[in-house]
Amino acid sequence: MLKKIFFSLIICALFVSCGNKALKDDYGCFMNYDEAISYSEKSGKPLLVFFTEEDKDDVNRNIVSTVLNNPAFKTEIASKYAVLHLDFSKAFFQKTVAPENATQTEQEEANTYTIVMQNNYTLSVLFNISERPGVFLCTPDGYVVNRIDNLENIKTLDDFKDAVEQNNEKLEQLNKLVKQTKKGSNISRVEAIDNILLLTASEYRSFLLPLFNYGIELDPENKSGLCGRFVLAKAGTEAMAYYSQGDLDSAVQSYLIAADNLYVKAEEKQECLYTAAYLVAYSGSEDYETILSLFQAAYEIAPNSTRAESIQKAIDYFNNKIAE
Repeated sequence: MLKKIFFSLIICALFVSCGNKALKDDYGCFMNYDEAISYSEKSGKPLLVFFTEEDKDDVNRNIVSTVLNNPAFKTEIASKYAVLHLDFSKAFFQKTVAPENATQTEQEEANTYTIVMQNNYTLSVLFNISERPGVFLCTPDGYVVNRIDNLENIKTLDDFKDAVEQNNEKLEQLNKLVKQTKKGSNISRVEAIDNILLLTASEYRSFLLPLFNYGIELDPENKSGLCGRFVLAKAGTEAMAYYSQGDLDSAVQSYLIAADNLYVKAEEKQECLYTAAYLVAYSGSEDYETILSLFQAAYEIAPNSTRAESIQKAIDYFNNKIAE
């Protein structure tokens, strides 16, 4: 229950209303995720998400000046995409602080920007971004297509357009699959969801959680054999959210709960258990008995799997650590 509540809070944080009017910045970009994705869905335009910190370095300053502050930005980019700009600059942060003896209007404005900044940090977790700048192309439904590479090489607005458009083929693939999740037989919809999962890098699957739940609802008897994969993907995204918050116990528990799920096959259960073991080990824990027991349980579930040999090596290593 706590896991569901925690992850729901992360998602819900993005949908905090900041007023009736859509928040836009000086470049005409949305500042609120909910408003951006709502416009993206209604218009059918892809979502383009910018993470910038203008005062950090030359690459950040260049993205702001060459792209966002370009006179042609509105016609060349903003007319074709729903653009969300997450600003982490000092200038933006200063807007979260009301002046001394602030009026009610000034205080409300500072409160609004505080909510926006809080949401920006939440989105940083969901997009798995630790360094700025970062730009992401997403489908109109908010599923991540790709992170735009080599921003340091962007010299002109045309360079940026080219970098984004290199992802058009994958964007079209995902858009087609999304349509397939809404029509046809339940099994064909589940297969479309699975293909979306496979096309989406693991670090961006948080946004697919509603799809995973939908897939399981469509196939309660697991006739497709794919529900276990959805359970495993859910565990991974939830564990990532917990781990990023420093909650190792809940991250591990996400995998242990998934391992007990009836939809999960033997090798998938094994993956859950050894991933839980690696999480504990990677954290620097010296609870070698717990780590060893997780690896042993993982090995015993599927001793002939492709991962069994590496798991056995881990078992030998931690047996030696305990014997020291």
